[in-house]
Amino acid sequence: MRPIARPSTAREVIALLHKELADGTWPIGSRIPSETELAAELGVSRPTIREAVSALVHTGMLRAQRGKGVFVRSVSDPAPMLQSIELADVRDVFEVQLCFDVQAAHSAARRRTPQDMARLWELLRARREAAGRDDAEFGRRDAALHLAVVEAAHNVTLAECYRFFVGRLQESLDLFAGEDTYLECGIEAHEALVQAIEDQDSEAAAAAARHVVQTSLHALEGLLAVRAGRPGPAADPRGRDRARPGG
Repeated sequence: MRPIARPSTAREVIALLHKELADGTWPIGSRIPSETELAAELGVSRPTIREAVSALVHTGMLRAQRGKGVFVRSVSDPAPMLQSIELADVRDVFEVQLCFDVQAAHSAARRRTPQDMARLWELLRARREAAGRDDAEFGRRDAALHLAVVEAAHNVTLAECYRFFVGRLQESLDLFAGEDTYLECGIEAHEALVQAIEDQDSEAAAAAARHVVQTSLHALEGLLAVRAGRPGPAADPRGRDRARPGG
């Protein structure tokens, strides 16, 4: 890298470091030069380097490890991906949730602990109590239950990805708060999911998760059709109880 010829802002240093990452100067998993080394090489202050590196850590391109340094996590800018997720339509969001939830349920049935099961049953009870009362609270409890299933899979990467994605999912659900159309799938469907995980039946757990998300998607498509003035899809005859769309 060449020194920056004039007093620099952190933004300029970010652009330069971003280029070095994109060019492969520092491969994924490698440690980048220290704050002191970068400051000397670029001819800028250490606070400027610190601010630039912190920004790249925040975007996910770099990873700081206490006592060891800063390591390359990704050589591509995640901003376009983040923007795509923000602009994704409801169907896209629920199809991604289907992938997450089915795999999580399958793995959770094999790896769940007694502590996981106690938490799942408690969250299921809390979700049941909120159904039909308060949309916002129901949404929070529903999200907590689905996250607990993911965490019961004991796959750190899956859990991190789900936490990253769940905010966009909640935004999609919030679009339908207060609607009079309800999802004909709720308590029994989620009980079947949790019971399959407790029984350590991976296939049944995956099938239950698939049913929950697909029925949610079916209901949301119906709401979108009504808003657009089109006939909605036929109701799922397997439904038993009513809840806000959300699986």
